[in-house]
Amino acid sequence: MQHEVVITGFGIVSSIGMNANDFEKNLLAGVSGVREVRGSLVPDEFPVHYAAWIPRETLPASVLFKDRDPQGVLKSWLMTEQATLQVLKSLESKDKIDAIVYGTADGASYEIVEKVLKEHLPKDFEYESVCSESSLSVIRDLLVQQKFNRIEEKDLICMNSACATGNQTLGIAYQGIQSGRWTRCLVGGVDARCEGSNFLNFFHLGALTTDDVAPEKASRPFAKDRSGFVRGEGAATLVLESRAAAVARGAKILGVVSGYGCTSDAFRLTDGRDDGASVMQAMRMAIADARLKPEDIDYINAHGTSTPLNDRLETLAIKNVFGARAYQTPVSSIKSQIGHSTIAASSIEAVACLIMLKRQMISPTINYNEPDPECDLDYVPNVSRAASITHILSNSFGFGGQNTCLVLSKEQA
Repeated sequence: MQHEVVITGFGIVSSIGMNANDFEKNLLAGVSGVREVRGSLVPDEFPVHYAAWIPRETLPASVLFKDRDPQGVLKSWLMTEQATLQVLKSLESKDKIDAIVYGTADGASYEIVEKVLKEHLPKDFEYESVCSESSLSVIRDLLVQQKFNRIEEKDLICMNSACATGNQTLGIAYQGIQSGRWTRCLVGGVDARCEGSNFLNFFHLGALTTDDVAPEKASRPFAKDRSGFVRGEGAATLVLESRAAAVARGAKILGVVSGYGCTSDAFRLTDGRDDGASVMQAMRMAIADARLKPEDIDYINAHGTSTPLNDRLETLAIKNVFGARAYQTPVSSIKSQIGHSTIAASSIEAVACLIMLKRQMISPTINYNEPDPECDLDYVPNVSRAASITHILSNSFGFGGQNTCLVLSKEQA
């Protein structure tokens, strides 16, 4: 027996909103969260100009860390904490959580992390694994602090599959609940790496835009003048559970996880296949898993990074999967507004998709002013659009050709 999987809550921390209401308002209004970084995060002469970053002082006071003011690596933990505290409001402590599947890019030198942990986390925590598991441990400890159950180690899954991570956390939880292994999970991801060394990594790969434009104009997915992505930060935590469990506790169902597809190119460290075959396969897998056809998809939430190569190849993949229908299916990229938060990106985009299902509105691709002949689909330019949306395909394609696609569907009355 397969169990239907639904989403019943989410929490969000982003450059356009530190809670659900602000994020929804600014998302649909086409507000940009991109700002100048020179003179604040990096020196004035730094080659990277912009990021959609979250200032430390805008994060609310910590519950887990109380009066302390953790910095550096702990910023991602504070973002994780805030997104998770928001989502726990949709639950009661008696609602058992079976698993956490979370994406995290936490990383600092071993010595720094060990020092921080000795100050802030329980003595029995396994320090050897902290660089890949620290944000997940924050959620585990937060659940205990908030009087929820303690989760067994075998059901704590830490993910880092680059830009595909968020969708993969949802996909793993979806399959675990569908199969009956779990009943209720917390999933999501966090990325708080808007800082000089990370900017330089992507700059030397030629992935970041360095155009001399206003910050809010820097991210231009699918436009002819796009020149690279803008680094972003954010966190999102979602509750996935079986429909039976949600109905039993009287939960409001925000959306249905209908399908999941995951492929890997095994091609190069930073590039997917030039022909997009593996990307197309992931899209087809998700649609088929949802028992739908391409013509049943009402909107595509694009990976849409604003790099010349990605946007062209994603457009080509959509045309191949959807055929003539591609030209009638709206496509947009919220990375035009919040940049690319890599590990957290598709978790945040899942929240955006739930908002679009609720509001029956498609968020825009802002800064789309000059069409590209090779990117000739309907990218919902610049302004949100009312639409009838039942099924959304959400694409997420990561470094090394890690491809994850979800179908999220509207809860039917």
